[in-house]
Amino acid sequence: MPQFRGATLGLGLLVLLTGPALAQAQSGVREILPGTVVPLHYDLQLSPDAAHLSFKGKVAITVQVNAPVSDITVNADGLTFARASLDQMPLALTPPDAKLGRETLRAPKPVAAGQHILIIEYSGPITRNTLGFFAMDYQSADGPRRTLVTNFEPTGARKLLPCWDEPARKATFTIGVDAPKNQMAISNMPVDRVTPLSGDLQRTRFKESPKMSTYLLFLGIGDYERIKQTVDGVEIGVVVKRGDTAKAAYALDQAGKILHYYNGYFGVHFPLPKLDLIAAPGEISGGSMENWGAIFYSQHHLLFDPKTSTESDRQLVFMVVAHEMAHQWFGDLVTMAWWDNLWLNEGFARWMQTYSADDLHPEWKTGLRALAIFEGGKQADAIPSTHPVIQTILTADQASQAFDQITYDKGAAVITMINATVGREAFEKGVQAYMRAHAYGNTEDSDLWREIQKAAGKPILDIEHDVTRQEGVPLIKAQFGKDAVTLSEGRFAADPATIANAKPQSWLLPIAVAPLSGGKAETQLLKAPTRFAVMPPALVNAGQKTYGRVLYPAGSVAALSAALPKLAPADQYGLLNDTAALGFAGYQPASDMLALMASLPENADAIVWQRALTLLGEIDGHYADGAPRTALRATALKLLHPLSARLGFAAKSGEDGNVQILRMALVRLQGRFGDPATIAWAKKTMDDAAANPVDKRAALDVAAASADAKAFDALLTKARAEKDPLAKQHMFDALAGVQDPALAGRMVEIAFSSDPPAGTTPSLLEQLGDNHPDIVWDGAVARLKDPKNAMEQTLRWEIAVGLASRSALPARIAAVEEFEKSVPETARRPFLGAIAAIKQNQHIRDKAVPEISAWVAGR
Repeated sequence: MPQFRGATLGLGLLVLLTGPALAQAQSGVREILPGTVVPLHYDLQLSPDAAHLSFKGKVAITVQVNAPVSDITVNADGLTFARASLDQMPLALTPPDAKLGRETLRAPKPVAAGQHILIIEYSGPITRNTLGFFAMDYQSADGPRRTLVTNFEPTGARKLLPCWDEPARKATFTIGVDAPKNQMAISNMPVDRVTPLSGDLQRTRFKESPKMSTYLLFLGIGDYERIKQTVDGVEIGVVVKRGDTAKAAYALDQAGKILHYYNGYFGVHFPLPKLDLIAAPGEISGGSMENWGAIFYSQHHLLFDPKTSTESDRQLVFMVVAHEMAHQWFGDLVTMAWWDNLWLNEGFARWMQTYSADDLHPEWKTGLRALAIFEGGKQADAIPSTHPVIQTILTADQASQAFDQITYDKGAAVITMINATVGREAFEKGVQAYMRAHAYGNTEDSDLWREIQKAAGKPILDIEHDVTRQEGVPLIKAQFGKDAVTLSEGRFAADPATIANAKPQSWLLPIAVAPLSGGKAETQLLKAPTRFAVMPPALVNAGQKTYGRVLYPAGSVAALSAALPKLAPADQYGLLNDTAALGFAGYQPASDMLALMASLPENADAIVWQRALTLLGEIDGHYADGAPRTALRATALKLLHPLSARLGFAAKSGEDGNVQILRMALVRLQGRFGDPATIAWAKKTMDDAAANPVDKRAALDVAAASADAKAFDALLTKARAEKDPLAKQHMFDALAGVQDPALAGRMVEIAFSSDPPAGTTPSLLEQLGDNHPDIVWDGAVARLKDPKNAMEQTLRWEIAVGLASRSALPARIAAVEEFEKSVPETARRPFLGAIAAIKQNQHIRDKAVPEISAWVAGR
């Protein structure tokens, strides 16, 4: 899954360990099923009852018994077994182990080694959360509709069928499902046959799958339509709710191009006969899921409406489609042996989504935009809740903790650094050798890097091990001599006090240093203090490929600011990132970030300017309401005026797509900062039936953000009446940006209601929390603690951590500690990060904000 997986609030999922699971974790033993019995093939038949949210199942599992046994243990979570047999011999049912998600079946006599057929008849619930087997409801033009779907990673398959729910326990699958004749059933493989059962019911059987992991299974039943094309002998389909085929055309076109590109890049053609991309009528946990041959997407990750979608929507759809399709090789064809190597799947797919975009759509400059991804990894890696990319995972529940920005974003940054070090050709050669060697199997990360090292002839394993086995962001300290630059290493932290007593760290890093005035860069491997024969002042980490932050000598901001207009966009972007992070953390004056930003030329790359806008929003977020914030906003609007005058409010025909994205970001920020002209334009455009749909989307965001109670109610009425789930989501997203505190409190209630599209509550709370973390906390915390809440418990904890991390209230720490008492001890690490973030926000408000205000006053 993508950014898109796990960290809705960017801080990762948590882990629940109690009782036997806690004991197992403390013992240091992986929570895996015995290897005496392993699956070879599953033949599954399901009969869902959508109206009553329940289902019945029967599974015949061909198993290999490796040594005589009397007990057979399978994973099962929430399932009720009716009967079980082995080769027609009845098996005794024992009480289920709900905490471990297991059921043990007992034979009356030892079972001999060899192959046997295990048959289990059972039943289970169809839930309302978006993990496991669940229902998603929506309103169509013809009335209410219900879709039944699955989403299993990491350990949700056991909610649908008894199985060996571990990535290394691969087997083949044959699936059948009874469903209404007027609905479409979809799974990983093409339909084999359809058998009528009654006047309105039929049985759909799918062809047998290749060997695959249980978490990649998929089943969907709904009022679907499908459009398709054939590329390289594979039928690609996009499956959408009835009436949405026009919104599926873009994804289908891009998926065909991506499939052909990946077939060439990986050197192994996509091995299944079909590949479906399926849109949910809302959002799912994790964003989207890479089920083999049947990828499941949150609707805004797949649908592109030619009438209303923006350039940002277009690029997002490509990126998520590319990410999940990369998993068809990295994760599905070749799967990590266990969850501690999850980054091998997710870091690579995160990297591949931008790498493929640069090749297929170079005009987007996605490699430059990817610096925001790497920045997300650095931010997560700089707080006390960080962990190494390769971390020990002992239990199935702990696997959920690995889906975070360290795995995805730091992982992608590391791969970017290694690809740049070895070169495109050698890296691709190593990837192809890895695919050929491990197809249909399971691996550890060194299996990949060994092939890359062999192809490149460079110490890649040493570099990779240093960055993935150690936690923390390298702090690269530059010293300028008369005719050289010397670099040394430390560790960067968002709050340096949190690592004051930590052991010294160093990393083997490839890094480039170039003259600030321009000229050839010198690249070396940095471990101990290293001298570069480059005339100061110099640009360190030229090209921004190295994972780390650069601390320049005190007083360097003047030279950096003077050189900024002539630097490459990537280096402008990197300097903005590092200067902001170092300023907020207190390594250098916080005002340096605005001094540097003020030197950014009006004609700088649109992506660099977008990053500057984001930083201005972050700075503003650390201010309380009052005169200093008003002064900051006035100064920011003056700084942005030349850019605003050049871009204007309205989209222009034929303009660069990134300029359109920048304009929308600029209009939103100007509206947030109270610019009267922007707010007046938004209100006028909202009421203009002839306005460009792209402009109306931006105007909607500004109008909702600046809404008073009357305007808010009018927009809410329209949002509730909207029947199309994608358009409805756009409207509720806009409402979640409301600036008025009282309306934000109302919006919390709305986010938990049935008004927004299915599964969107977490993302709405995230958007609300960006501007009103304490209001949202106060309104949401009781619901997050409520055991009757249908939301997954780990997701509720994640939301609490994300909201708390945005607060600067001293009293919030006590509230977090009180909330934390309800969380098992082994799941509390992210709460330590939240408390550290609150303290850091306090530090920024106490120290950085006055420094910035002093700079503003001197303008």
